[in-house]
Amino acid sequence: MAQAAASTCEICTAGPGEHYCQQCDQLFCGSCKLSHLRTKISKNHTFLSGPSINKEEKLFCTEHEEMFLFYCDDCDTPVCRICSVEKHSRHLMTDLTKSAEKLRFEVVKNIEAKVTTSKVNLSKIEKETKTYRDEVKAVIKTITEEGNYWKNLIDKKVGSFVRLLHDEEQKTIQNITALTKVYRRDIENCQQWEKKIKEMETMADVLLFERLKKLKVDVDNIDLKPVPEGSYVSYRNKKPSGTEIDSLFGEMQFKEGKAIMEKSESQQNSRPKKSQKRYKYTCEFCGNEQVLT
Repeated sequence: MAQAAASTCEICTAGPGEHYCQQCDQLFCGSCKLSHLRTKISKNHTFLSGPSINKEEKLFCTEHEEMFLFYCDDCDTPVCRICSVEKHSRHLMTDLTKSAEKLRFEVVKNIEAKVTTSKVNLSKIEKETKTYRDEVKAVIKTITEEGNYWKNLIDKKVGSFVRLLHDEEQKTIQNITALTKVYRRDIENCQQWEKKIKEMETMADVLLFERLKKLKVDVDNIDLKPVPEGSYVSYRNKKPSGTEIDSLFGEMQFKEGKAIMEKSESQQNSRPKKSQKRYKYTCEFCGNEQVLT
């Protein structure tokens, strides 16, 4: 059964067994630990301390009852001194402590890189979101100004444009918000892993190495996709010429007679600052004609 925080000292059987001697494979209380280290034969023994000590976890080679000293890269397993000679003599091996520290360094650097990338991406999203919102405001302003230019004719069209733009803006912002949540979740996961790594500092090297291996898999599984191209919106307005404006109007009928709209040469070539319409009236009774501007 795994040892927990409530385990008792195996020496005095009275105090809590909060310290594990890696050489003696025994749990000690604080007082017995001090006495143990004062003894000449055991003064160099090393202890693991904390409430989460599990004596039954694999700290020693089960075949030779020796501490793990090396890590076999070929077999991907920790080995003791005897195993390194008998079973792994020609294999590539490294010091277990150095291997654990190297792996810890790689995992920490990987986490830091992902956090940095996520923060950069978030900053980019926020900047592009602001730019996009400014563009939306600018387009709405342009549409509104053009609507005012034609206000008596296309008020309904302006309203439909603005509603469409707001709808597209809402959908785009929803997509951006969803992407932001993904990067924030990645940052939270990385921060949790950083906390776990700090909590592992009291573990034995072999346990630390195994835990870090599992953690490395989780970290590597985070796929930080690049931020897609920023949303873009624009509006190209146009101002019809006087000729185009005149073409919108048809023939007008009056009770006194028939009004005919005539176009001058200047109206056909360019838009005047102020459009002028000329009407010719014919009296139904006397037949006299009169041209009015």
